[in-house]
Amino acid sequence: MMYSEGSRQLCRDEFLILSSGKLALQYWGDPEKPLLLCLHGWLDNSASFHLLAKELMQEYQLLLVDLPGHGLSDPLADGAHYYIWQNIETLHELMAKLGLERVSLLGHSMGGVVASLFAGTFADKVESLVLLDSLGPMASSAPQTPSQLAKAIEDSQKLGSGLRVFECIEDALLARKKSSPSMTDNALMPIVKRNLMPVDGGYSWRTDKRLRQVSKVRLTEDQVSAFLSAITAPVLVVFADAGIIPKPWRENRLQLITTHQSVILSGHHHFHCEPESVAAIAKELARFYTSLGW
Repeated sequence: MMYSEGSRQLCRDEFLILSSGKLALQYWGDPEKPLLLCLHGWLDNSASFHLLAKELMQEYQLLLVDLPGHGLSDPLADGAHYYIWQNIETLHELMAKLGLERVSLLGHSMGGVVASLFAGTFADKVESLVLLDSLGPMASSAPQTPSQLAKAIEDSQKLGSGLRVFECIEDALLARKKSSPSMTDNALMPIVKRNLMPVDGGYSWRTDKRLRQVSKVRLTEDQVSAFLSAITAPVLVVFADAGIIPKPWRENRLQLITTHQSVILSGHHHFHCEPESVAAIAKELARFYTSLGW
């Protein structure tokens, strides 16, 4: 994908080889501007940030990442597992490869979970953190751990039905809308296209099917609290009023973050993909970064 304005190329694709495989990256905007590293949600990909990138690219450079198993990035090796902390390792290695000592993170949903856990694990490496309808991972109580593991193992050993083939991209869009019914077709189509690959008879998902498996282990709420409490970077949380963040999380988890701001905007969980919401989100982000002296 290329996006240009006049003689300037404002979007470029790159691939980087990490220990986990090939990672697909997209850079949007001026390399001389402050860098925002953007992490997408579960079963999405970097295309979910395209509208927001167009809003922000005049003042910032955005690095959009396809996390392993998503979009154009390689899946993890056979036998590997998509534990949420695997993405912490990926992000740490990515920063080392790019020579980034500190980074400003912007994450949606699962990408926000990764960003917040990373910011708690490597507090000195995070300059700022923006979470879009995200505030830490799902948690389980310690007594739930055995049944969680049992369910996950049984789920992972079920025989799959093989690749589902769609005759056309529109059929794939309809299938994806079942899990994202609030999203408009225009918002969802770029994500769908980037997650598809051509096969005999049409198209199939390139997204790693192991991503749909139940997590073998979840952090406890005490462990989640420890990560959030360890964040030292300034944080902005942008909630969607029709999003998925439970009210107790807003009341309890948010207070664990030392320096934070929060705002609730109109929209659903994928509000950053919708034209009617993205300008308001971009305005809040610009206000936040300005408050940091950017």
